[in-house]
Amino acid sequence: MIHDDEVEKQKNLITLERIMFHLDEVTRFWNQLDLSGIAQEDQREWDTRIKACKDSIEYTKKSVQKFIKVLA
Repeated sequence: MIHDDEVEKQKNLITLERIMFHLDEVTRFWNQLDLSGIAQEDQREWDTRIKACKDSIEYTKKSVQKFIKVLA
């Protein structure tokens, strides 16, 4: 049924929008971290790990945006 397909499409779009919201929130929280209290050698390691996490989030956001375009 076309109606059921349209309902599923809308559900998927809403779900993807929610995912985007939460990915944006995670990015905002990462940016609030203050690593100044960590030892210098540990801080470099955590900077690297956090950058990897942020890069992964950005990749995921781009993938979700592409998926939204496919469904729209």
